[in-house]
Amino acid sequence: MILKNIFLLSSILTLFASCQKDELPLLAPNTNQNTNSIDTTGGENLIVKGEIISKTVHMGSDYATQIWFDLGTNSVIKTNLRTDWDLAFDCGLANNNLYLNSALNASVAFTSETDFNKVNSDAGLTYLFEHQSGRKELLAIGDISNNRSVFIIDRGYDPAGNPIGKWKAQITLVQEGDYFLTCAKLDGSNMQTTIISKKPQYNRVAYSFSSAKEIQIEPEKTDFDIVFTQYTHVFENEIPPLPYSVNGVLINSYKTEVAEEFSKKFNELSKIHAETLFYSRDWDVIGYDWKDFSLQTNTFTIFSDKIYLIKDASGNLFKLRFIDFYDDNGIKGSPAFEFMRL
Repeated sequence: MILKNIFLLSSILTLFASCQKDELPLLAPNTNQNTNSIDTTGGENLIVKGEIISKTVHMGSDYATQIWFDLGTNSVIKTNLRTDWDLAFDCGLANNNLYLNSALNASVAFTSETDFNKVNSDAGLTYLFEHQSGRKELLAIGDISNNRSVFIIDRGYDPAGNPIGKWKAQITLVQEGDYFLTCAKLDGSNMQTTIISKKPQYNRVAYSFSSAKEIQIEPEKTDFDIVFTQYTHVFENEIPPLPYSVNGVLINSYKTEVAEEFSKKFNELSKIHAETLFYSRDWDVIGYDWKDFSLQTNTFTIFSDKIYLIKDASGNLFKLRFIDFYDDNGIKGSPAFEFMRL
C-alpha cells in the first residue's frame, strides 16, 4: 500500500528515461495464419494447436474501454467503459476483499470513525493506491470482514483527465455472502445503501456510485484469460514510490498463470520449453512494458521479442507476443498481438 503523492514532472521524466530500450524491428506477420480454425475435440470450441493467430483490440486513444479476451476461442468476451464502476467485491467463498478501480487511478483513505455521518472531510488522512500485482496483502482496502471504519475514496480521473470526486463509504456488515454497503458524497449528499451478494461464478461483482447500482463488469471467471485496460502501477524504486497510470494487460485472477521468455524466438518456442518456465499469478505479469514511449518522438515502440506463455483455467497453454499499438490510421490504443495454442 503506497502513500498518495504529487506527480512531479521531474519524477515522470526520470521514470520514462529509466524505461528506454533499444528499438527492435518488427517481424512481418505470417501470411499463412489461420484466424478461424476451431478444434471441437472434448466439446470445446478451441482454436487449433500450432497455428498463429493475429488479433487487434481497440481500447480507444484515451484508453476508455476495458476489453476482456479469451485466447482459447479467440474472442472478445465483454467490453465496458472504465468509468462504469467504482468498487469491486470479492466473490470468493473464503474472501471478503474490496478492490478499487485501478483503471481510474482511484485511491482510498481510512478514518478511525465508525459513525458514517460524522465523516465529511479527508483532512490529515493518508491515501493508498491499489497494487498492480493483486496480491491480497498489498490491496489498498483488502479484507473488510471485520473492518467497520468509514473510508474515503478518491474516485480518480475520467479519460479526459478530470477528477471524478471523493465519496465516503462503509461496510456495515458482511454476512452469509452479502456485503452491506453505505456510501455518499463526502458532503453527505447522494446517500446510498445497498446489499451486494457474492456470485460464485465470478471473481468479483462491482458497484457504481454514479448509477447507484451493482454492475457486472468481469465476465464469468472461466470465460476469459486477459483484460486490456489502463491500471495503476506503483513504481516502488521511486522515492517516494510513484503511483502512475499505465496501459497494458492484466490476467484473470482465477487460475490463469503466465511465464515470460525473452531469449527465444517466437516461432522456435516449443511447448516442451514452455513447460520448464516459472509461472506467476500476479495480475500484472504481462503488464505494460511490452512497449515503450519516447518523449522525443511521442510514439510507442513495441518489443516483439518479449514472449508470454499463458496457461488458462483449463490447462491450455498459449504463447503470445505484441506487434503493434496503433490502428490502421495511426491512432494509439489498439494493441495488436499474435498468439498460438501449443
